[in-house]
Amino acid sequence: MKIDLHMHSTASDGTMPPAALMQLAHQEGFSLVALTDHDTCSGIGEAARVAAEYGMDFLPGIELSCGGEKEIHVLGYGVDPESPQLEAFSSRREQERLDRAEQMLLKLREAGIPIPMEDVLRNAGGMIGRPHIARAIVQLGYASSVQDAFRRYLVPGQCGYVPKAEVSVHEGCETILSAGGVPILAHPMELKSGEMALESLVHYWHSEGLMGMEVYHPSTANHKVHMLLSIARREQLLVTGGSDFHGPEVRNTILGQGCDRWDFKEDLLRLYEAMQKDCPTWLK
Repeated sequence: MKIDLHMHSTASDGTMPPAALMQLAHQEGFSLVALTDHDTCSGIGEAARVAAEYGMDFLPGIELSCGGEKEIHVLGYGVDPESPQLEAFSSRREQERLDRAEQMLLKLREAGIPIPMEDVLRNAGGMIGRPHIARAIVQLGYASSVQDAFRRYLVPGQCGYVPKAEVSVHEGCETILSAGGVPILAHPMELKSGEMALESLVHYWHSEGLMGMEVYHPSTANHKVHMLLSIARREQLLVTGGSDFHGPEVRNTILGQGCDRWDFKEDLLRLYEAMQKDCPTWLK
């Protein structure tokens, strides 16, 4: 069985529409998938419908952007896409993202790199983000690739960078919990913390509602899996995994990447129990 619990569509910063993404997952032989777009559930309805047509099990998810200049992402599994609390959070973040994009374009224009907002919006099917600005930069010839655009213009210290509005991990967890979901720390290795510092952070966030950690992810080197599993066991956290697939134009990953190391049966049973949902028959 192949599973992937972390992927993005054009509803946020992925490059494939939800339906096409589910079709690709089916073609690649996946049995269980989750759509986890940034700060929005707008693609879930379409993705769930197409996944069901292909006979795949599907989890409604989201990835909330927390932190500030240091980004911390919290995945939510089993959320109700129509939760008023989640919709309010998403609406607020959508406006904050638009305001940030406008500020970034102003800074780029002042640096001699005029990028029309129309070009950015054309790249964005839903929640606007830096990848959409990066694609416009590439399209207008100011960078050779999305990665090059980020490196030259859109990261801290560069001319087009604007910090995000800060959101606490506590608020992210509470929003997911209020929507009936299970909050999971995404790609912990991208926090660039040592084992003791990471465990201290995870311990604190656990007290604020965090219920699990994404151990299996392309950013987790093979020799770091044991460390993350040890932290998860000590903190009695759920364990999940996913590729963080966006499409090759954004991240050089493939569906399922990182999950091939995951003996997932017991972890998935615990996740479904935490979500208070019936697990797929093939897991029993």
